[in-house]
Amino acid sequence: MPLTFPTHPAAVLPLKLWRPRWFDEIALVIGSTAPDLAYALDGSGLPVWPLSHQVLGLVVWCLPVTLAATWLIRRVAPVVAAHLPVWRPLALADYGALGRARPGWLVVTSSALLGAASHLALDRLEAVAPVSEYVMHVLGAAGLITAVVVIGRQRLVRRWHGDPPPVHRRLWLFWPVAVGVAAAAAAAVPFLPAAALVHTSLVRLMCAAAAGLLVGSFACTVRSWLPQGRRAAC
Repeated sequence: MPLTFPTHPAAVLPLKLWRPRWFDEIALVIGSTAPDLAYALDGSGLPVWPLSHQVLGLVVWCLPVTLAATWLIRRVAPVVAAHLPVWRPLALADYGALGRARPGWLVVTSSALLGAASHLALDRLEAVAPVSEYVMHVLGAAGLITAVVVIGRQRLVRRWHGDPPPVHRRLWLFWPVAVGVAAAAAAAVPFLPAAALVHTSLVRLMCAAAAGLLVGSFACTVRSWLPQGRRAAC
């Protein structure tokens, strides 16, 4: 099957480059992976598979999952981006501006549904022409790298959303927390139900990495809320 990442995001991200005001990049990317995110719940007994890969699942699974994840990503993007490595060609710090983006509900919803629908379409293509799977792996990786480089070199995130909000970097706090949480979650993956399924474990590892970044962001945010005296005591 086409890879959850980078193949599926690569199929929809060019839409943002084509018509920036028509699409929300976060909802597009998350929506394109949403059907596969159900794999994280394999073995839980919840009826999310194969529902997540059906037309009905676009509304009852993919849309709410994407909307929730999009909302959360906007809140943590400034802190996470501020702590990413400085590599000028990709301008990773610019992604903090996603926290300022407030696209309308129609843009977010349509982007989420379009992203999820593109996932189903690529999966159907692979089912009809199995050899296309390997072509999509290559095109997906090349396409996503190209899109990210173009966005970084042209500073498109700033052009779309303005400057990122100021964030005080706490590398000594963010990365130990992020890596610790991600490592602990990843260590649990082999012991979860259906761990023998490669696609299930890979999605869970992706979720573990995302959880690490989220908790690292929360730790820095809570730290910034502490009174000056309490900060000195920590």
